[in-house]
Amino acid sequence: MTMSEFDTLRADLAALRADIDARIAGLRGDMDVRFARLEAKIDEKPSTATIYQASLTTFAGMFAVMVGTVILLKSISVIP
Repeated sequence: MTMSEFDTLRADLAALRADIDARIAGLRGDMDVRFARLEAKIDEKPSTATIYQASLTTFAGMFAVMVGTVILLKSISVIP
């Protein structure tokens, strides 16, 4: 390998490394923005409507389980 080929290879590798470093820095910036959004969402207090909706969903689920249990017990003749 001649010295000029070696210098060309070294310059190409340096350019490739700079390109990869720039891409990684861009990805880090994107990740930082995403993490900041996620942290803001986690730290955010739930609204009253959200709390009522969660409570209603929980009660509806419990009611559905009770009704399903009664229907199952009646269908296998445990409950007359």
